[in-house]
Amino acid sequence: MPNRVHFDVYQGEDRTLTVAARNNANAALSLTGATLSWRVGRNPYRLDSSWPIFTKTGTISDSANGQFTVSISAVDTQYMAGDYMHQGWATISGQTYVVAEGRFRVRPWIESGA
Repeated sequence: MPNRVHFDVYQGEDRTLTVAARNNANAALSLTGATLSWRVGRNPYRLDSSWPIFTKTGTISDSANGQFTVSISAVDTQYMAGDYMHQGWATISGQTYVVAEGRFRVRPWIESGA
């Protein structure tokens, strides 16, 4: 089972997220030589969902401990609000694995009246 991780961001926020890749035994998955992708969308198990809304390429930050980062920019979330799902995928030696998934919450940006 992939690592369950939840993220909260604000609409229109530039942010770098750190994701931990885990294998089925919940141990850190070595990312040596891996290609990483990460996507956000509505529930992929619903037929009426539009999956994905956006996709990013991950960057390995600690291969031995299964850590990678994903950078999102303001334009990725500027028109989103609410709860979505995310999934991180690793391709290692031609095999593709879901290594992280969970809720991706986009909070509305509230401007101050000042």
